[in-house]
Amino acid sequence: LGPVGNPADFDPESHTTHLSVVDKDGKETKFEIHTDKTIVGEALLELGLIEGDMGDYGLYVKKVIGITAEYEVDGTYWAFYIGDDYGMTGVDMTNIEPGATYAFKVSK
Repeated sequence: LGPVGNPADFDPESHTTHLSVVDKDGKETKFEIHTDKTIVGEALLELGLIEGDMGDYGLYVKKVIGITAEYEVDGTYWAFYIGDDYGMTGVDMTNIEPGATYAFKVSK
């Protein structure tokens, strides 16, 4: 578990949350996120943990912690989870909830 963002850099209204990333081989990497953003996607973009393109349905995440999953190339994509549940909203539309855990998992 590695911290991303320095808690000392944020005001008392800052958020702490957790991110789990599972690659195509099942290797999990966990992060503790400190941010003053209120949307998960905004925080992860600002910290350089995700990359993608805006589309008709919001942010299409193609890269997480430098690992690419692109459906058009290899039939895989980054699935976004809120807790243990598949996200019903996109990462760019999901509010950060205190203490919540979010995840990206490579899926087919």
